[in-house]
Amino acid sequence: MACLDTTILIDLGSKASARKERAARKIEELAARGESLTTTRFNLAELYVGIARSSRPTEDEKAIGTLLREFEILDFNDAAARLFGSITGFLQQRGTPAGDMDVLIAATALVYGHPLVTRNAKHFRHIPDLTVEEY
Repeated sequence: MACLDTTILIDLGSKASARKERAARKIEELAARGESLTTTRFNLAELYVGIARSSRPTEDEKAIGTLLREFEILDFNDAAARLFGSITGFLQQRGTPAGDMDVLIAATALVYGHPLVTRNAKHFRHIPDLTVEEY
């Protein structure tokens, strides 16, 4: 299984572009490896922020709904909450804090044992034990 970050979801749903092509190739690669695709509730929340800021919210919400039918949504549970606390404390002590949403996404992927697929690997570079696949 692979956990898709918001970047790849946005790129998959965008108009024809180089980013869309790279995202589609990554999905094809994951499918060829037999990976099931997931994302987190936090990625979904970030997509809803995009809808709220959109000039076409109805169209964007419909497109996102269609896209998300293909993926399992991972829920945030107690184990992920504890891991979020541990990771955040560790990063703060090291002086390399990360954004809360990124750590919430990473903690969820880690608890479920999934690598995270993203265009923004640098957002996750200091999170221990997280496998990140960039596209």
